[in-house]
Amino acid sequence: MRKKPPTSQDVARLAGVSQSTVSYVLTGSRPISGATRKRVEEAIDKLGYHPNSGARTLRSQRSNVIGLMVPEADSDDGVLMVFIGAIAREAQRFGYDILLVTAQEGAQGIRRVVRTGVCEALILMELGRHDERVATVIESGLPFVTIGKPDELPQGSAVDLDFEMLGRMVVQRALRQDCDRLLLFGAPGQKRHRNDVSRFLNGVESQAEGTDLQLLLDAGAVADVPERAVQVTAAGERTALFGITGATQALFALAATGALTDPSRLMIALTGDDLSAVSPLLAAVPRIDPRRVEISELAVREVVRLLREEGAGPRVTLVEPRWLDD
Repeated sequence: MRKKPPTSQDVARLAGVSQSTVSYVLTGSRPISGATRKRVEEAIDKLGYHPNSGARTLRSQRSNVIGLMVPEADSDDGVLMVFIGAIAREAQRFGYDILLVTAQEGAQGIRRVVRTGVCEALILMELGRHDERVATVIESGLPFVTIGKPDELPQGSAVDLDFEMLGRMVVQRALRQDCDRLLLFGAPGQKRHRNDVSRFLNGVESQAEGTDLQLLLDAGAVADVPERAVQVTAAGERTALFGITGATQALFALAATGALTDPSRLMIALTGDDLSAVSPLLAAVPRIDPRRVEISELAVREVVRLLREEGAGPRVTLVEPRWLDD
């Protein structure tokens, strides 16, 4: 009888630690003491454990299905559908179907999908800076790609917008147009746990350092954005307004009322859409293209590369945002 390959549970038992500790050692997603790390690594060497061993049988049987773990729908559900639609179309082009799994299921949802043996690979969206799902995917042995770049991402590929560059671009535009303040909507200060928000704020803060630009991080409800934007900019100083997490539509509503025609306010929009089709008053709004369709297509192509190219290793691909009015 063929001997079963060792699992992370076997490693944990031999090292005298929990299975999650083994995952943390493998992924680097949590600080682990040197002594504990050494015990885990010695157990791995002794057993001949490899994270991918448990999924070799699954991968040997082609299903032509890619699992896509999506965030729960919110005020940006229109944006989410852009990603899902583009991913599904690109996957079909390569002969794959998409199986949707909601982020609400978390690591357990990944384990459930892996147990079925349906998926050949996984794509994960909207990750936290330290995301428990990454360790679970690594343990599954399936090739995977994240749309988003956590702080630590060994053994998997990532495709995303370069959010640090986005932050720098917003500050540069605000300074170029003589703004005294930059007002960021969508409660970004409360969402630093998200990898995209954290990287965006890093770019904003590094670019604004040493300048006179005042940074204001709005923390209120998105529905009240138009009213607060008027209040904050009433002081007479020229203020740039930008929303990264759920605030864009609220700012569109504000601009459509004509409130942003006041020269003391500069709205910057994160969208690739033609805003003049929404309202003629939005035609002059500076726009940064987040390139969502391209990122979605690149994520699928990266999955296909990992599945089909012998010896293909993980890599990080960051897509540069671009101005649409320059």
